[in-house]
Amino acid sequence: MQELGEKIEMICHFAGGGVTPCRFRWQNRVYHIVRVSSSWESRRGTVKYYHYVVRTSADDVYEIHLNTETMGWVIDCEYSNGA
Repeated sequence: MQELGEKIEMICHFAGGGVTPCRFRWQNRVYHIVRVSSSWESRRGTVKYYHYVVRTSADDVYEIHLNTETMGWVIDCEYSNGA
């Protein structure tokens, strides 16, 4: 696992009170999400975070999150291929 903590640009789908990440731009490259493997919510004070483990079309696995206060997305870490 490689810790990253970098901001990313995200295209996502909002429906039924939920958020589904679709694709993101990181380091001038676009990553298409083919599966959300897991998701959960957390809080720090009054701020809610939505966390996701996603698999891309290149078969890479990343952990990302949405900060609902800033509406900004962060890529937290990259897992080894096949994680």
